[in-house]
Formats: sequence, structure tokens, C-alpha cells
Amino acid sequence: MDETTLKVLRSGEGPPGKSYMWVSLGYLDGKPIHRFAYHAGRDGAFADTLLKGFSGYLQTDGYGGYHHLAGVGGIIHVSCFAHIRRKFVEAWEVAGKKGIAKEAIDLIARIYRIENELRGSMEAGTIDAAGFLAARKERIGKVFGEFRTWLMDRALVVAPENKLGKAIAYAQHEFDDAIRFIEHPDLRPDTNLVENSIRPFVIGRKNFLFSGSPRGAHTSAGLYSLIETAKANGHEPFAYLCYLFDHLPLCTTDQEKEALLPYRLDPSTSKAYVA
Repeated sequence: MDETTLKVLRSGEGPPGKSYMWVSLGYLDGKPIHRFAYHAGRDGAFADTLLKGFSGYLQTDGYGGYHHLAGVGGIIHVSCFAHIRRKFVEAWEVAGKKGIAKEAIDLIARIYRIENELRGSMEAGTIDAAGFLAARKERIGKVFGEFRTWLMDRALVVAPENKLGKAIAYAQHEFDDAIRFIEHPDLRPDTNLVENSIRPFVIGRKNFLFSGSPRGAHTSAGLYSLIETAKANGHEPFAYLCYLFDHLPLCTTDQEKEALLPYRLDPSTSKAYVA
């Protein structure tokens, strides 16, 4: 993947026994690629291994094991507004769904409304990527200013040890990294795309019969990488796998094999093959 690649990284989904499946989402020529990687621990050093040679935007959840990567090898760290919002929702619920935490939730909701509106216009072709970036920086940038001021003012009057105080402190800590998503059209306010891709694994692991060893876990990581990348690129998974398993044995060169990768193969080809 080249320097314009965006990566979104999530860790912490592991079966009992403290083994973890790390999941990343990157782009190559605008095509999404999901990567599942098994590791026996959640230490930040494994993030270094996964990202060796990578340069570009790295958007992650709030796990501190990623923050040391900012600036290393040209990595620009981006945080997640969904995790910021979650802490304010928790504070609001603890307060009986009353109080000023709702003000922060509403400010974040404005960010998402503008983002969804502008992204919809770009996907519909009414604005191009440059227009999308310019409009997003102008409109969402104003909300960022309001939110920053809100955090600074409330931090002066809210006790730091309660739920709301902790939510404010977390938001202030992550804020400068979180607002960077407006710098690149592939970046979103949160890491939900990669969060969603890990859900099938979380559900499936309860029924796994072949991941009782590291070798089985590495195998499942490869299969999930292939299937989730196929889904993200518009393939029907069963159709894609049928096409792949029939054509892969016929390949004689690396180029022919690469042409079968889900972000290389046109999804209409696999769908028509099964049909």
C-alpha cells in the first residue's frame, strides 16, 4: 500500500486465554482491504510489526498502544469520535439522561449529520473529492471550534473524578487527533467500518472448531481477511469463493493470482459465474 493509504486499526477481540485478533482496514487505489492478524497478546509492539513500512493516516480506537506511532515513519495518527461520544453517553445515562453531557452528544451529532450529507453528495457525484474536502473543512470545522470551547469551559466547573469529568478529559486528550479526519476523503469520524468487519469473527468464534491452536487462528485470520475484503468490494462472498476456488488452481503466475484478489476482480465477474 502506498503513502496515501488510510489504515484503521482495532485490537482486543480475543477468545479466552488472552489471544487477540487485530483488524485493519486500508485502501489501495481507492479499494478497501481488510486484514485480520492473530497475535498472542495486545502489546503495542505488535502494532509496530503490522505497520512496518507504512506511511500515511492511521486511525484507531482509544487503545494507548497506538499513540507512540504518531510521527514515526510519516504516520499521522487520527482518533475516533465514536469513542469520545461513548463516554459522554455513559455520563448522560449515569445522570439519569439529564444534564450537560447531552450538549456534547448533540455537538457530535452535528458533526455526523454534516459528514453524512456531504459524503452522500460526493457518492452521488454532485460534488467531487476536492469539493467534499473543502466543504467539510469549512462546515465541520465550525463545529470543532464550538466543541473545543465547550470542553474548555466545562472542564473548569465539572469535577474531574466523575463520569462527565472523565469524558471531558478524554475528549480533550483525543481532540486534536480526532479532528484530523477532515484532512482526507477516505477518513471518517470514527473506526466503525473496521468495528463492523470484526463482528462476524466475534460471533463465529463461539462455534470455531479449528481455532484451538495458533495455526488455526492464523488460518481463520486469512479466511476472514479474504471474505471481508470481498464483501467490502461488492462481491457476494459465496460467489466469490466459488470463482476463486475454481480458478486459483489454474493460475501459473503471480500476476494471474493477483488478478483474483477481491479488490482486483470485478464483482460482476464472480456473480455472473455462479448465476
